Amino acid sequence: MVALGLFDLVLFPIVGAAGIVAISSVVKERGSLFGAFAIASLSFMAFALFQTVGLIPSSYWIEGYPPPLGVVLCADSFSLFMVSLFVLMGIIVTLYSLKYMSEDSGLEKYYALLLLLISGLTGVAISGDLFTLFVFWELMCIASYALVAFRKDRWEPIEAGFKYLVMSTIGSLIALYGISILYGMTGTLNIAEIASRMPSSWTVEGYFSIAMIISGFGVTAAIFPFHSWLPDAHPAAPSPISALLSGVVIKAGAYSILRVLFIVLGPARYDFGTMLLILGVATMTVANLLVFPQRDIKRFLAFSSIANVGIIITAAGVAAYVAYHSPADIYVAYLALAGGAFHILNHAIGKGLLFLASGNFIHEIKSRDIVDLEGISKRMPYSGASFSLGALSLGGIPPLAGFWSKLIIILSLLYMSSAPLMMAVAVIMILNSLFSAAYYIWLIQRISFKPVKADGAKEAGPLMLVPVLVLAVLCVAVTLALPYFLEIMNSVANALLG
Repeated sequence: MVALGLFDLVLFPIVGAAGIVAISSVVKERGSLFGAFAIASLSFMAFALFQTVGLIPSSYWIEGYPPPLGVVLCADSFSLFMVSLFVLMGIIVTLYSLKYMSEDSGLEKYYALLLLLISGLTGVAISGDLFTLFVFWELMCIASYALVAFRKDRWEPIEAGFKYLVMSTIGSLIALYGISILYGMTGTLNIAEIASRMPSSWTVEGYFSIAMIISGFGVTAAIFPFHSWLPDAHPAAPSPISALLSGVVIKAGAYSILRVLFIVLGPARYDFGTMLLILGVATMTVANLLVFPQRDIKRFLAFSSIANVGIIITAAGVAAYVAYHSPADIYVAYLALAGGAFHILNHAIGKGLLFLASGNFIHEIKSRDIVDLEGISKRMPYSGASFSLGALSLGGIPPLAGFWSKLIIILSLLYMSSAPLMMAVAVIMILNSLFSAAYYIWLIQRISFKPVKADGAKEAGPLMLVPVLVLAVLCVAVTLALPYFLEIMNSVANALLG
């Protein structure tokens, strides 16, 4: 049952994509049929996930070959937490696309690519060896390039997709080089085997592989200074794809960095915490400073996503720093990772909500300009209220869940305030959090309380409104069920630190 469940997590979306392509040769331009097929595939995937959740940790040897030679799929709390986000966002975005993309042509390609993207994301999360991880990484990247450039009748998507392609391909090659160094050091690509064969103390080769892996996967994670593709990709991509890019794709980059650094190299063996702290602080600060000049709402939200990646990387940096420099305070490392994992969840839900709600605005008035969106909540009250809820959560306004994830990370920094670096990072993160709260409140004020610019706007239909409302309800549910979700985040931290 475990083997079937794990393998089906990547199999169902691939079979669904193949089925859509096959159907399209008989039935032309039936977007609703292709979308329904995609939702069915993701529903089967969700069922396989449900079977697997109660049986972790678990593993599956493809074709029966055991490690270190065979291809291995593995599931632990961290990987299944990520897969749950991928499936959730995949279903919601596909449902939203039924109406949002209904006037586009080539929808069989759109839904097939969407399923391949979810399969690639899932494969990255449950890979037990670096070869399999890289194969699924490439599947994820190729599908996302094509989806960004899907509306190829305009130059903007082509340019953004090409920029994403070039930067991500270079990043993948750099990450592959880092992986090859690990193979040269240990003679295996199996994650557990590499961890057991690594030298007991640091080596120059180990630090070089760390730099290559952070840089390579950091492109897709949109970590500064590798972030410039994301603000171009969001305005060019359809809104549901923007929700996936910020909600889960950039998280796959962060996941891959954390999986390799914490599980393979080990924070007690290598001092990569300082590097992560510097990158995290730089990412959130630069991105937040670049938010305010934006008039395009999708570029505005893109820079906000980059800032939130900085928060997640900072949390990982705290954990790694503590594990290396102060192992007696290891509980602080667990706290930081739990906060980082909780922020992954909050940002996936909140940013997905913002992109889909803003997609309703854009679909109605055909403009991404924040000035044109002024007062639109008065004409689209459900979309507007949902947008405001997501913005308040991501702005860290209490008592919403986004406040608690930021607070947990800040508390972990303050617990280590005797270290000057940690105290400095705490101050910078507090200032960044206040700044993000300010610009989200400013955005809410523009869309909700300014005089209406688009008098003819009306509320979105059910197929586009229901996914938005579902995410809004989830945003509130996570807040109300805070102790339950924090328990899940603790298990995620345990998966990384042992």
